[in-house]
Amino acid sequence: MSYTDWAEKVLADDEEFLVPVKKLWLQAMDAGVAPGVSLDEFAQTLQADGRFEFYEGIDFGDGAPEERQMMEELGYFSGPRVRLLAREITAIDLAGAIKRSTDRMMEALQEAWDLRPEGDEEAETELLELMAMAQKLQREVNQVMEEAVQQQEEDE
Repeated sequence: MSYTDWAEKVLADDEEFLVPVKKLWLQAMDAGVAPGVSLDEFAQTLQADGRFEFYEGIDFGDGAPEERQMMEELGYFSGPRVRLLAREITAIDLAGAIKRSTDRMMEALQEAWDLRPEGDEEAETELLELMAMAQKLQREVNQVMEEAVQQQEEDE
């Protein structure tokens, strides 16, 4: 199986509809389907294949390699994103992506709370306010997710 066919299968089944190319490439390396293929070659081959669509990515770490590495270890990959054109993006996909993002945000805020400077009331107040806003957003997102699932079930 070519690594482009492998990528098609992975993207068809992934919970995310937009996947960082680097994450997909690392998975291909782990699966042994693209041995010796560089990230650039992997990306160029997928980009030349009409089954895939590319999107501009994000630079986690603002260009600093150490920060980017730390973010990747947390699952945040810099660089372009790829999606499988044959995969229809549904309301469930969008709601799920937003839910995963807000859940990660809450986890990050909780970690920030755990690492907050001792005795810094201003930092504590700011974090508590951010956490309260994030929890409200998370509740709203969960409600939208439930409604999307319910609507999809009714449509089927």
